[in-house]
Amino acid sequence: MIDFHTHQTPADTVTSVRSLMISEVEKITPHDLFTVGIHPWYSENSDIDSQLLLLKDLVKRNNVIAIGEVGLDKHRGAPIEKQIEMFEKQVLIAEKSQKPVIIHCVRAWVELLDVRKRLKPSMPWAIHGFRGQSELAKQLLNFGIYLSFGPETLNASEGLQEAIRTVPLDRIFIETDDADVSLKYLYTTVSKIKSVTYRDLDEQINYNFAEFFKK
Repeated sequence: MIDFHTHQTPADTVTSVRSLMISEVEKITPHDLFTVGIHPWYSENSDIDSQLLLLKDLVKRNNVIAIGEVGLDKHRGAPIEKQIEMFEKQVLIAEKSQKPVIIHCVRAWVELLDVRKRLKPSMPWAIHGFRGQSELAKQLLNFGIYLSFGPETLNASEGLQEAIRTVPLDRIFIETDDADVSLKYLYTTVSKIKSVTYRDLDEQINYNFAEFFKK
């Protein structure tokens, strides 16, 4: 199994991609897989420029496999204009380093897609912890974006279940995020919602992982 996005210590039995803030770089070990980025919640920090320089250096490491989580959040952080500027700078770092982007987005979907249209990135993007409706899912899929589903799946509303059914198997990931939940239970729940076997879901997500991260 693959845990696409987690803030927990990776389990030995799964392939986990551990998400770190730029201030947590001391947690990077030689053998695990990581993403690193400047989260929009902390977009008001005075040392953003130095953090961007550090990020440029960190993405040179082979086991820092993506930039993230980064993005836009209208509920928290700097004014949205500043968040957009910071997000764009990190997308450009991702493009230069040829690494994908893991995205946190709250109520800023129009702005997010505007950035995608303007920058036309070649590297893949994924929305982590997607919990929106199927129409939003379709819109993001039309822009070539992957969707990752997390712990909310276990008590999914009918709207979220419909969104999960909407996403093709070749564009889906599953994650534990910051929750102490069973990854196997998440896989089982998603496989039931999508009416596919656990094995088929597991095999497809392994393929998606290889395509997304070029691993």
